[in-house]
Amino acid sequence: MRAAGDPGRSVRRVAVSGGAGDSYLGAATAAGVDVFVTADLRHHPAAEHLARPGAPALVDVAHWASEWPWCEQAASVLRSALGGTVGVVVSTRRTDPWTAQVAGAVSRTGRSTG
Repeated sequence: MRAAGDPGRSVRRVAVSGGAGDSYLGAATAAGVDVFVTADLRHHPAAEHLARPGAPALVDVAHWASEWPWCEQAASVLRSALGGTVGVVVSTRRTDPWTAQVAGAVSRTGRSTG
């Protein structure tokens, strides 16, 4: 996880975009949020975003980690909406290509590494 912006900023509203979300930086600003949480932020778009007055602070997480947590919830919504007419299964295959983590990060088993 990486973060940028004023660490003393008061946070009341947060926007979240799973996956690569730097194309939504403008939308996050327009929505008036204090923090935008997403993944795969690139250096120049993030720096240009933060240079704009009133731009939300940024939290950049790993792509896979930004999508995985809500998959079971999405599957539950689909199961309910489809009334059992279609099988909905969330894959347990981990597709995150990153295999090394720093101390304090969550391991593949969900435990803190430090």
